Amino acid sequence: MRIITFILALCALPVSAQTALTADEFEARVEGKTLDFGYDGETPYGLERYLPDRRVLWSWGDNTCEPGKWHEENGEICFVYDFDPTPQCWTYYDMDGRLMAVFMNDIDTATGTVVYELSPVARELICDNFGM
Repeated sequence: MRIITFILALCALPVSAQTALTADEFEARVEGKTLDFGYDGETPYGLERYLPDRRVLWSWGDNTCEPGKWHEENGEICFVYDFDPTPQCWTYYDMDGRLMAVFMNDIDTATGTVVYELSPVARELICDNFGM
């Protein structure tokens, strides 16, 4: 159902707003920041700190962080974390100044994940396992 909602939302947007962010655009937008993502613009999904050299720290908000890196692959932004070598690929869009991300690994299912950047960041990235 979320995929259908996403597709309908994209159809209602001007063509320019439907263009996925490139890797360079994504990097310029996120590097040095911590972003809080959620479902429906409210329900927390997780936080990610974007470090130099396309490194990241991901947290579900449980004070444990997972290090990883991101790269561009076939126009998608893919994350590989130390705990899982399988690339987790997303397509990012600008939605009125906030990021919207579609999880591409499950795009062919009815349970496709769509998350939105929460604004402002409502939680701090706390990494007990990294002394942060």
